[in-house]
Amino acid sequence: MEKSPPSRDIPGSREIAIEGSGGHLKAIEATVRRAPAIILVDPRQLVRECFSRCLAEAIPDHEIITFASIDAWDRAGIGHRDGDMVVLYYDPREAVRSGPQREAALLSRIGPGANVVLLCDSEDPGEIIERLNEGARGYIPTNVSLKVAIEAMRLVRAGGVFVPASCLLQRRGPADETASADPRSQFTPRQTAVLERLQKGKANKVIAFELNMQESTVKVHVRNLIKKLGVTNRTEVVARTYRRP
Repeated sequence: MEKSPPSRDIPGSREIAIEGSGGHLKAIEATVRRAPAIILVDPRQLVRECFSRCLAEAIPDHEIITFASIDAWDRAGIGHRDGDMVVLYYDPREAVRSGPQREAALLSRIGPGANVVLLCDSEDPGEIIERLNEGARGYIPTNVSLKVAIEAMRLVRAGGVFVPASCLLQRRGPADETASADPRSQFTPRQTAVLERLQKGKANKVIAFELNMQESTVKVHVRNLIKKLGVTNRTEVVARTYRRP
């Protein structure tokens, strides 16, 4: 965490006398009633600092807590409560480089009860839908204005789900246009990485090793490829996506 909050009395705390062999010991039973929090996790220091200041001004009834990574958040030992919001910078390219399961596990590491909003440089519809299916409540592309980003967060805080309009527009269009387009354009970076290895005839176990993921995760990606292409098996996936030289 970038700054430690000033020490303060905990409202609702009370002293309890405990009888012990060495006399009376005092303990404090604390009922913490802190303000709702927005936990901002972003490795980009300039963006993190600027965005946190804007959030503090725009949403003054929330405490703003910042971290450079989820690992730093874990080390700080500061969890979250139901209703808190976690704003997480997500990079799909890093998911391919460092292992898809690492990024896929981020939402599960945060745990239930938090409203997770992702900041992302990508507007890929497939990527957005995949993250929403994993539990995210909002997906904010970094090319939107600050005003739109803050309103999206307010929507999520009120119980809604934010999806950029550009995503919905990209998924619209006549069926014939969709069929004539490169079918691979609808895949996420992780699905594309799996597909490239399927096209080379590699088994799920080999793909899992090369991409540093569980074999069960590879099977999930293969099923999603089959579903998106409207085919019945992995052989048809390869045939459908084959590029003639």
